[in-house]
Amino acid sequence: MCAILDKGKIWATDLAKTLNNGGSCIFPHTFLSQCGYQIAAAVNAVLDSHADQALLLGVLHPMSESLVLARTKELNEEDISQEPSYGVLGSGISRDDCWKKEFSLDLFRILFDFETKRRGIKGPKLIERYPSLVNRDPESLPGIKELAEIAKDSVIVATDDMCHHGVGYGVLPQDAYGMDEKGYTFARKCIEDGYSLLRQNNFREYFFHWMNPMAIGDPTDTAIVLKYLLGNVSINVLDLRLVDVSMLFENDIAPSWVAASLVKFAPN
Repeated sequence: MCAILDKGKIWATDLAKTLNNGGSCIFPHTFLSQCGYQIAAAVNAVLDSHADQALLLGVLHPMSESLVLARTKELNEEDISQEPSYGVLGSGISRDDCWKKEFSLDLFRILFDFETKRRGIKGPKLIERYPSLVNRDPESLPGIKELAEIAKDSVIVATDDMCHHGVGYGVLPQDAYGMDEKGYTFARKCIEDGYSLLRQNNFREYFFHWMNPMAIGDPTDTAIVLKYLLGNVSINVLDLRLVDVSMLFENDIAPSWVAASLVKFAPN
């Protein structure tokens, strides 16, 4: 744990300054052993910012039948206004409590608790929020105004795993990229092309960009809401690595990987 946290310090000064200047960073949530240092970079940045409060934006994965159905409606551009999971979710909010089973911020919390104890400090107050079914329209999302108010008094970090690729995700074996230079180049291009759309506030195209069967993204809620809260920003991928996840699938089918990324959002 100490080695993971120390490795993440390489970006700490830069990212802490970015947070204090109204920017943010995105970190992954795949495996602590493989990309924990990228998560640690966000933890160190939050602590080094000396902020009193941090807003954590988590991904809400569709891990229940109701969420899958709601996501399907969103994809098909059907009415989602009556879905219980539509809106900003989290502690103290009287909407759907499906977020309580979500894991995307677990590794951040584990590293945060460890590092605050190691430093002998209390650390800032953490407020976790899970934007859900943003539907390419963050301005209309229930709870977005309250979230914006929290953001005014907080440094902000978010998690997102982009570009899930390989046989385990439905790609034909002959079309799948391995965990090599070609795979890395493919992943980086997909991620940077997506951020190009996000910089332009082209939320619709950004949403469909990550519906590509060759490069499936997490639900796009978190990144879209982060961009909406921050306004005009430059977006830079600080670190990217391909993480083997083939063992998560029956028969250990390879190649199957996730591109774990540490990304800086700096205000213009």
